[in-house]
This record gives sequence, C-alpha cells and structure tokens, in this order.
Amino acid sequence: MTPTQPPEPVVIGVDLGTSSTVAVIGAPGRPPRTLLFDGSPLLPSGVAATAAGRLLTGRDALQTATVDPAAFEPYPKQRIDDGSVLLGGVEVPVPRLFEAILDRVLTEARGTGRLDDQPAQLIIACPAAWSATRRQTLLAAAPPATRLVDEPIAAAHAFADHLADDGALAVVYDLGAGTFDAALVRRTADAFTVVADRGIPDCGGLDIDAAIVAHLHETGDPATWSRLDHPQSTAEHHARRQLWDNVRAAKEMLSRSSTAIVYVPLLELEVPLGREQLDRLASPVIDRTVSVVRDLLATADLSPSDLSAILLSGGASRMPAITTALHRAFGRPPATVDQPELAVAEGTIRAATEPVLAAPSVLAEPSVISPAPVSELLPARSGGRYRRTAFAAAAALTAAAITTAVLWKANAGDGTEPPRTAALTQSAPASPSPSPSPSPSYPEGVDPCLLGTWRFTTNDAYGLIGGVQVLYTGGAGVLVTYRPDRTTVIDYTNMEPRTAKYGNDTWSDVHRGTTSGTYYAANGTVTMTITHSDAVDTVRRNGKVNATGPVTYFPEPEQYRCIGDELTSYSTRGSFSIRATRQPATPN
Repeated sequence: MTPTQPPEPVVIGVDLGTSSTVAVIGAPGRPPRTLLFDGSPLLPSGVAATAAGRLLTGRDALQTATVDPAAFEPYPKQRIDDGSVLLGGVEVPVPRLFEAILDRVLTEARGTGRLDDQPAQLIIACPAAWSATRRQTLLAAAPPATRLVDEPIAAAHAFADHLADDGALAVVYDLGAGTFDAALVRRTADAFTVVADRGIPDCGGLDIDAAIVAHLHETGDPATWSRLDHPQSTAEHHARRQLWDNVRAAKEMLSRSSTAIVYVPLLELEVPLGREQLDRLASPVIDRTVSVVRDLLATADLSPSDLSAILLSGGASRMPAITTALHRAFGRPPATVDQPELAVAEGTIRAATEPVLAAPSVLAEPSVISPAPVSELLPARSGGRYRRTAFAAAAALTAAAITTAVLWKANAGDGTEPPRTAALTQSAPASPSPSPSPSPSYPEGVDPCLLGTWRFTTNDAYGLIGGVQVLYTGGAGVLVTYRPDRTTVIDYTNMEPRTAKYGNDTWSDVHRGTTSGTYYAANGTVTMTITHSDAVDTVRRNGKVNATGPVTYFPEPEQYRCIGDELTSYSTRGSFSIRATRQPATPN
C-alpha cells in the first residue's frame, strides 16, 4: 500500500508594518491571494484593549481609540524593545500585541476557505537590521514553525525579474508609514543576500502627512485647530482621525492626479492641494531618504552604474516625487509595481515557494515554557565530576563561524552536542570587501574587509536550560583578530557575561582564555578550524558557579556582513548573532 503523502502547507506571507499589516496567502495549485481586512488589503497595525482585557485589531481598534485613546497602541512595531505597554491601565506584553495581529491574519486566512484541513505556515518579514532579541520578541508571538525573512529579501523576490543575472545588485528603497530602510541586495545562484543596509527610524509617510497637516494650519481658526491637535471629547477624537484619513487619501490621490481636496472637519473647510505643493512639503523627507541611499552606496564602495535596479517598496514610495528624486540622484528610473505596499508580503510567498532563490530562514521555537523541576537545573556530581548541563551555550564566537557550545547538563549523560536550531538567522550576506589602495594580493579564502581586530558589541546566543531554549544576551568585549595568512586568534580576557532569565533564576556564562586557528572566507561565509584552545567556560545560576569546563567547538559555516568598520554575523544554524566594531590598528 502506497503511503499517503502529507498535504503541502498553505503559506501565509505577512508584512507587519509600522502603520499597516499586509498578508498574502498561497495555497498549492492556486495563485496567491491578498487577504482583505474589513474590505481593505491594509490591516491597521494598531491594537486596542477592552475593559475585559480583550485585544482588538483593525477598525475595531481604531474605533476604540476614539473613545478610549489610552487603551490604544497605534504602532506596536515601534514598541519592539519596550517589553510591555500600558493599554487602558493594563500592562500588556509587547509579544501579545503582535500575537493579536497575527491571530487576525489567521482568522481572515481561514475565511478564504483555502486552509481547510491543510497545515499553514507563516512567513513573516522583518527589518534586516533587527537584532536577535527583536526577532525573538516577534517569534514569541507567532505559531510554531513560523519563519522569518528579511524585508529586503522578500522585496527582491517580488522584483526577481529585475535581478535575472547571477551577481546582480539592487537597492531596495522601502518607505513605509513610520520608517525608511534602504538595503543593498545581491542575487547569487541560489539566494538573494543583503550586502548592506541603512535606515531612518523616524522617517516615513506619516511624516509627509504631518507636513500636510502643518500646511493646512495656515487656514482656519487657531482655537479650532487646537481642538483637532489635542482632542478632548469623543467627537474631537473622531474629527482628528477623519482629518488624518482625509490627508492620507488626498496624498494618495495626488499620485494619480494633479489636484485633490482635503476636507478639514470642525473647521468645515475644503482646502485644495496640488501635486507641486505636495512635492514641496514632502521634499525634506524625500531628501533624507536619498541621502541614506547615497551613503549606502558609498559605504559599499559602489556607484549607481554598479546597480541593476532600484526597487521601490512600501506604500509611501508610490509618490511620483520619489521616482523623480531617485532618477535625478542616481541616473536611472526605479522599478515599481502597481501596489508597492504589497511587494514585501507577496515576496515572502515567492521566497517560500521558490527554493532556488529562498534566503535562509529558520523555524520558530517556543521561548516561554514552564520551568523544569529544580532537580534538572542544579549541577550533579557523579564520580567526582559534573555531568553535562541543560545549558547549551552557543558561545557566539566569531565571524569565523565557530559555534562554541558548553553543554553542562544535570539531566543528561556525558558528551557534547551542538545547540538546537534557534529562531534567529538572517539571509546569508555577502561582503562587498572594499580593498585598500593600492590593493595588495591576498590568498584564496581571505576577505580583506575582515582583516584586523574586532571587538564584539553584542553577542546574543541560545542555550538550553532544562530542555528549554533560552536566549542569552550580552557577551561584549571579545576580541577577534583575522590575519592575511588565514590565521585567527580569539581573546576572551575582557568578555562580559551573557545572561538569561529562566523561571525565577538568572543564569550567566562567560569565557576566559584564548583560542587560535585558521579560517576560510568566501562569498559572505566563513569557517574556522581550531588548532589550540585554553578557553574555559563558567556557568552561574543566581551568581553561584553551576559548572565550569573547557569550551567545546563545533565547526559551523557562519554568514557575515562586513562593511567598513562594522561586522555582523549569524550562525547558519540559528544559534547566535554578533555585532562587532573594528579596533584601531596598533603601531608596530
């Protein structure tokens, strides 16, 4: 009897934006379909809490905001680092905000009839520059088996036809409601990779809307404008929301026509707005974004002629003034799609269904699990030595791709094993490797951009405690030196401890000593072979030594991005992420 093949999963691509969220569903044998929320492809990302503690999304959340503004968080994505937010006097963990949004996406997906009994997998796009901690916050809100894809990688998939050649380079210009991101993306034989990225956290379509509102202040009674700017009653809150909706609608209309009318509630005015006026009001925002793109190319030692395309993504990028500004600045018209606000979400679907071009991503693991019994966490001696612990501390060593793991485990036998695959990797970034002038000759496997000494500024890694995967953060101060003869030294003398919370306990680990070996770097991936190590790891629980022993190394290809004096690297198995800065050369 032939075994029944499991059904192919339905893929749901999500672009969780600052102001709006977009989702696309792709079912086997059917074309992708954009999900609609209250009749619109844009789900407002804002979340509101009811008095009973229920979280509302979409129009329901906006309606609640007009009655109880204190119970509404309009931009959850901007609160990613805050831990929790206060909604209506109730403290709500930030992952719960994301969970409410994703639950709404899944509810709408079920309403399409495409799920039926088939499994579903979420593919969520996130900023390329997000740290391991931010990614884990998002994944903590997502269902199991969720994958993350960098936003510029997803956008590149949506514009794949513009990057047909192996090695083609493009700038993804992503102007959303609240933020701007520019990323340099390269196409290789089997992936899109982020070479470099830059961003502005306070620059987006909302800033252009604010400029229009400021312009409208020139008309009407100042006292009435004060009621719109600082509403007190429910009616005034409704009027303020209507004003900003009208401004946004007029801005979008001016992408298709030369004039629009903005109705100002309370003032009962209809104010004409022309495209030339809009372009003038938007120019400070647009000029900032163009400067970022210039800086991105300069940092990567590239000129506009090295690009195959400039790709427009994000709803705010549809303005003709942006197309004109980029064409003037870089000598080429940018590539556009009819609905740039859908580009990232549609690209996540393509990234999931076109494996040849899929950027590496990983499965989400649960991060909050009931604590294991204390007996599983305490060290146990047997025959005068410690057993190996549940702490699988991927030590996040170097951009030379070693996952260092110390596995001291109270509830397992002796023997080491690599850490479990964690939920945080980014696409494999290739280093542009700008060479000094005059350019010396280096042996194969040497990336000139890596040469020198680097100091870790962040060194986040996953470990296991009681069988639970826990994120350890910290670990700054490690020094890594890469030499032209392909030898390397890792110095842990000044490493700061990494710490993690598990249950009611605080755990930490720190390395001391040095290791040395050889490395091989090519195409944004580096591997290392250790030839000598006296490094020792110490694990503490609530400040008391839990276990100590030699650091064990697991050779593992590591993806890295080296731009000037900044180095970012990610374990290919998702166990760590590192940021480092180049140290000044010491005189001979």
